[in-house]
Amino acid sequence: MPKENGLFYGPTEDSFRFLQKGVPVEPASTLYEHAVDVLKSAQALSRESSIGVTEADWTPVVSDPDKPLAILLATDIHFGGIHTDYDLLGKHLDIVEDTPNFSMVTNGDDVDNFTVTGKWATGTYENPLPPQLQTKAMIERLQRIDKKDKLGAMSFGNHNNFLFSSGYDWLETFAQDMKASIFTSGGLLHIHYGNQDYDLAMTHKYWGNSKLNPTNSCKRFLEHEHPNADIVFLGHTHQSELLRFERAGKERIGVIGGTYKLEDSWARQNGIGGRAGHPGITVLLYPKEHKIVAFKNIEDAKTFMEGL
Repeated sequence: MPKENGLFYGPTEDSFRFLQKGVPVEPASTLYEHAVDVLKSAQALSRESSIGVTEADWTPVVSDPDKPLAILLATDIHFGGIHTDYDLLGKHLDIVEDTPNFSMVTNGDDVDNFTVTGKWATGTYENPLPPQLQTKAMIERLQRIDKKDKLGAMSFGNHNNFLFSSGYDWLETFAQDMKASIFTSGGLLHIHYGNQDYDLAMTHKYWGNSKLNPTNSCKRFLEHEHPNADIVFLGHTHQSELLRFERAGKERIGVIGGTYKLEDSWARQNGIGGRAGHPGITVLLYPKEHKIVAFKNIEDAKTFMEGL
């Protein structure tokens, strides 16, 4: 084996030999340009493989197009935790699945999903099922609704995103077969129903949270992100508030959607408050006039619809 500058080199190591001699090797491009090419390829691959969007259209399929479309604004389900009200959750999902003209969107924290590598590792003691089983079960239940064209969109949640520590994205990894639009960072859903168009802006959390004014963050989200939205829907804080207000001469509806995790000893222990907001806020969109009727719970919406 030849030896040069005190180093042995093989027949396939010429470039190494030249470098050892101090002879520069002319690259096809500079390191910077080559790095940019690699990064642009990675960008393109990421865009091509992603199912997440920030804006989408939805034309609901209903059995009675003359009646309003009811949409359950579900958030913070926390499936998999011991503090979630599974009877209430099951009741609401059954109403959506089995009642004509009912549908839903989900706005994050579909699962409790605590992991030992996450920020709140002690939460794993509240999860009898590991994250993968929580996820499979919840996705399976939502797919039953999705297959009936009753799921308009799904958005991210911080509990869903605990999976990032394992290299997975909850929505990108497990919701790929959904027909519903996937908002991996929140988004705007254009709902086309009858001869009317409605805009639903939704994201799991946004700045401006307030214990005194729960829908303050809805107003900030409207003003800074989606000024033409008819409905602004947030979650995360586990508060529950439904507010009608006007902006720019147009009536809007702000919703903080509550939670199905109705008991939370950790929140009590840390001074956040253990009285979680009740879930089930439902809006009714009319097909022949631009009209929105909102109910604090889905049971009242169902009773109203049955009386039409």
